[in-house]
Amino acid sequence: MEKALVEYIVKSLVDHPDEVQLNAIEGEKSTILELRVSAEDIGRVIGRGGRIARAIRTLLSAMAAKTGKRASLEILD
Repeated sequence: MEKALVEYIVKSLVDHPDEVQLNAIEGEKSTILELRVSAEDIGRVIGRGGRIARAIRTLLSAMAAKTGKRASLEILD
């Protein structure tokens, strides 16, 4: 569920949504989402001063907290 939310948000932000790759690594009590986007779109996902990335992580954490888990987002280049 968290993966679908992040994927929807990121694809809405970028110019090349077909190049968005999101890999979920499920743990017992946590989930790590690894995000890859095209080199041109990395700035759009991170935002000025990291504001957009921070907002996505906040939404992700709130959604994961409902299920009693932790979730984190790693933006890979």
